[in-house]
Amino acid sequence: MAEPIVRIEGLTFRYRRGTEPALREVDLEVAPGEVLLVAGPSGCGKSTLIRAVNGLIPHAYPGELHGTVTVGGRPTADQKLREIALHVGTLLQDPARQIVGATVEAELAFGPENLGMERSEIRARIGRVSKRAGIEPLLGRETAALSGGERQLLAMAGILMLEPRLYVVDEPLANLDPATASGLLHVLRELADAGHAVLIVEHRVEEALDLRPDRVLYLDEGRAAYLGDVPGFLRVADPAAVKLPFDVVLERFRADPRLAPRDAGVPARPAPLSTEALPTDEPARLEFRGVRAGYDGREVLHGVDARLGSRDIVAVLGPNGSGKTTLFRTAMRLLEPTAGDVLVDGRPTVDRSVAELATTFGFVFQSPSQMLFARTVREELLFGPRNLGRPPERHDAIVDDALRRTGLTDLEGIRERPPLTLSFGQQKRLALAIALALEPPTLMLDEPSAGQDHRTARQFMREVLAVPGLESIYLVTHDVDLALAYATRILLFEAGMIVADGSPADVIGNEDRWTGCNLRVTSLMRANAQWRGPGEPFLDAEALAAFVLAGRAGDHRGQKGAAVGST
Repeated sequence: MAEPIVRIEGLTFRYRRGTEPALREVDLEVAPGEVLLVAGPSGCGKSTLIRAVNGLIPHAYPGELHGTVTVGGRPTADQKLREIALHVGTLLQDPARQIVGATVEAELAFGPENLGMERSEIRARIGRVSKRAGIEPLLGRETAALSGGERQLLAMAGILMLEPRLYVVDEPLANLDPATASGLLHVLRELADAGHAVLIVEHRVEEALDLRPDRVLYLDEGRAAYLGDVPGFLRVADPAAVKLPFDVVLERFRADPRLAPRDAGVPARPAPLSTEALPTDEPARLEFRGVRAGYDGREVLHGVDARLGSRDIVAVLGPNGSGKTTLFRTAMRLLEPTAGDVLVDGRPTVDRSVAELATTFGFVFQSPSQMLFARTVREELLFGPRNLGRPPERHDAIVDDALRRTGLTDLEGIRERPPLTLSFGQQKRLALAIALALEPPTLMLDEPSAGQDHRTARQFMREVLAVPGLESIYLVTHDVDLALAYATRILLFEAGMIVADGSPADVIGNEDRWTGCNLRVTSLMRANAQWRGPGEPFLDAEALAAFVLAGRAGDHRGQKGAAVGST
């Protein structure tokens, strides 16, 4: 049997500021040709495991370390990061923290140049890798003008340029549309079949199973709760913490009803927010009239018209690079349109500053590190309220409420923690807390579930929907189940234009258009079509499983309008 690329023996690690170990007595080997899926709730130790494998622990993250991690036959503690990088390539959750080149070609060449590779070989690899990673259309572009998903693909291509023995990918699906994500998983499977190894961390297990992992490591509270094949994992994984196929959730709840959350069976979407069309004579909260916009002379939005109401939950879906994030950047004047008008509550945005718009829209960036600059979490949360003149006697209440609603209060010493020391998922929740601290009537969320386990994403969406005074939410997401469970309206983008605008049921009714926009027909979509009647709210997996097991569901297959996939 081939020597493992990575061998971990008795690994226990506690961060310098932590009171409890992030990992406890973990033993693991990763062999050539193997695909290992790592899953578990937020805070279970997944990111710490990755840092141990790629050498950032102990070289960049100080703390108390016990046990050994061996890469390429040598302990990581005895190697330099440069040496470990010859064996291990890592794709981070946040590609903005990984990309350093000003252009796509410069980024692809960066790693090989640092390894002293010949220019002719670098050029040849750029050609091969850009084709394999599907980024040939990005060649010649500046990295700052790329969408979040395009940056994710570029970061992956940068790892492919180095041809490591082990590919470590941390939540690669969060920033990618489902079709592009499927392509990336196919590349990773090919690499494993060719003798490389893949370690993938992912909350969205249903999609990750397309990679056909050989084994699954399920972490819980820093311990290896399970290590074995996929069927065994599906029998033990917490369906509230990791996103499993619906039939698995249903069988797990049937076998043990105690697994169902207390609010299972309740639709995710709240009653107060309206699903009715906005009257044409009523000013929209946000309106786009023939908006064109782009970057570096490349037009992204091609004459977009849309009216978003003050009582809407709008999910914007579509392929990577289709203009979803660009749409909301124009609303915040972070990008000025080249043509057309953007209006907020009936007034052109050109008449208002970015600071004024921030009192209407709480904007959460796709990359949370773009929002973080203060010394502590408390200072970060109070920066906006202080500038808006909120009275000092309210500051503690503002901080406490924002942390509670985003599930951050349980982190020890969170108020005095430096924001950039938090994990990606925690930074994402902090970015949302910053927006909530401004008490805006409307939230704009770019990939709100990225970095969150299934339970946390579900919980903070429900908390946000219950915020007093919050009137509307506009979100960009590639998590179609989350969009369908919470949105009252879907905007479907393709190539910089809106190709569908309507209720979730109406938009998913055309499967050809849905899949043509690089979107996945999920097991939950099929199950809702089967068990729910026409016009009934879309239920998330836990709610639908509880609904079915309570005997309230009828089999609606064949009823007009009930099935996904009419064209």
